[in-house]
Amino acid sequence: MFVIQVTPLIRGTKLESLSYFSSSEYPIGSFLEVPIRGKTQNAIVTESRPVSTTKTALKAATFSLRKLPHQPDPVILPESVRNTANELTKLYPASAGSLLFQLLAPDIRNGTRLYPRTDAIKHDEETTPQILTARIDERYVAYQSFIRTTFAHRGSIMIVVPTAVEVDYAVKELQQGIGDRIVVFSPNQTKKKREEAYQKLADSTVAKLIITTPSHAFLERSDLIAIIIEQSSSSHYVMRQRPYLNHCTALIAYARVSGRSILLGDIVPRTEDEVRRRNEQYLTYGEDAKRIAFTAPLSIITQRDKPKPEIPFQLFSKELITSVERTLEARGHVFFYAARRGLAPVVACIDCGFIFRCPDSSTPYSLARTTKNGEEQRWFVSSTSGKRVKAADVCTQCGSWRLRERGIGIQAVYDEWISKMPNSDVTVMDSTTVTTPKQAIKMADEFFAKRSGVLIGTQMALPFLSRGVNVSAIISLDAARTIPTWRADESLFRLLLRLRECTHKEVLVQSRVEADNLLIHATRGAIERFYDDEISLREMLKYPPFSTFILLTWVGTNKVIMDVEKLLENSLAEFDVQFYNSPNGSIEKIERHGLIRIDSVSSEKYQSLLARLRSLPPYIKIEIDPERIV
Repeated sequence: MFVIQVTPLIRGTKLESLSYFSSSEYPIGSFLEVPIRGKTQNAIVTESRPVSTTKTALKAATFSLRKLPHQPDPVILPESVRNTANELTKLYPASAGSLLFQLLAPDIRNGTRLYPRTDAIKHDEETTPQILTARIDERYVAYQSFIRTTFAHRGSIMIVVPTAVEVDYAVKELQQGIGDRIVVFSPNQTKKKREEAYQKLADSTVAKLIITTPSHAFLERSDLIAIIIEQSSSSHYVMRQRPYLNHCTALIAYARVSGRSILLGDIVPRTEDEVRRRNEQYLTYGEDAKRIAFTAPLSIITQRDKPKPEIPFQLFSKELITSVERTLEARGHVFFYAARRGLAPVVACIDCGFIFRCPDSSTPYSLARTTKNGEEQRWFVSSTSGKRVKAADVCTQCGSWRLRERGIGIQAVYDEWISKMPNSDVTVMDSTTVTTPKQAIKMADEFFAKRSGVLIGTQMALPFLSRGVNVSAIISLDAARTIPTWRADESLFRLLLRLRECTHKEVLVQSRVEADNLLIHATRGAIERFYDDEISLREMLKYPPFSTFILLTWVGTNKVIMDVEKLLENSLAEFDVQFYNSPNGSIEKIERHGLIRIDSVSSEKYQSLLARLRSLPPYIKIEIDPERIV
């Protein structure tokens, strides 16, 4: 007899796992039909153990296990996918079953369809990841060549892109001459289109080009011999829920265990990947990229004006206004990058220093403006929890009326530009004005259909700029640099180069400090020099890839926080844990962190730590190399 643990494949279920008795042993990854509350539901096996190994737990249990009906010849996930999950257990503090569940496509995970039956084949391609560092137009030329070579060897190839917007762009750039061979999986697909995609995937008479987001990247196909990860540094590859899996890492493991070649392309790959390339752990695709040439020059405008009571703060310099006016007169398109949404990212009381925070997430509220029936309303909005409340008129702590907005939000950029150029056609794209992918696509289409106009956007607008604008500008470089991440310099450098690659004439950067080495490297496209500086700094600070960050996070009252900290001190006594409070916490709801740094060469110590982390209670959030550690 065996104890079979399964995860139900039910849309929106809160059941994480169920256990059953079974006379048959089913391998991890088997799809079974299990009885749940009088109904039969699909489930995936995440663990299978002989009864003899769980006698103590079964005797202590206050419930009895149901018997699982015998099911001959169930659909089983291909060995390559199962082996990938096993490999990922060496990197993440999660079980093979939970990792396997996260690799499933959403329509398989929620039980609307079963995993397609396929005969997986172990290939013998070069599995060492290759790095392609180039502009997006040059990357797609390289991809076209790679695809032709793969087709010549009668093999299929998969290109994985971070979002649905990039799916559409990839199809447009790669479909010439091979449109009938393309299989597309996109979050924006209709049910009919998704069904057609599965049918084309099952057709093995001819090699295919599969274009997908990470959600369907682990659908097996026997003749698949190569994988491309486009924009490999994108944060969209990292899951937002447990186990916070990075799909780039998972795809590299997938290629290795299945014997497939893999190519990582981006204009600025992650510094960790560049270090591995220099150490010959990764290969270089094409030539080493020492400097990247762009059509649009990057100009730095140092603003030296200082705000005074009688002279308000000026967001736009004369040079920027002149350049935009000239572009609009020539019927061109302009993009303004604003780092934060709303009117301001923080609202504080001048008298007592109180900062308005969301009670659910403890993060500072952004101040946003909406208009209803011609009447303006102001709201406090949390980007973390989504909570929205009417903006306060007075400080809730001391009653003062002296509230001040801190920082520059996208609506403040809009207000000042309209006051200077009231006849401008302006489009604003952020998470407030756009709430669905369809709305974003429609807004971008309408903007580029105009003869001229200004698009003001946050980070979410960048994927839509692949069509190209005439002039782009970062309104406040200082605001763009204040993002609290240890990847701040890398992210900013990537932003600058991405704006250059999608701009035809000129990129302008407004700053109130003198240009440093990062900006100089960006103006010259000197990517090798940037990596030299970044790698040297990370090595000195023991940042990834020279160490691995493990961030533990928990929330509660002061007593709860201290109790959990004692638990961690006892469980992780052999490891150096740095405890500190998050600045986003409050007195009522403290957010506490525990940061562990493991040297990259200490593999045995890391595996020992993972074993300890798996035993921690689920209310402790565990992230490996998160973007932010504060």
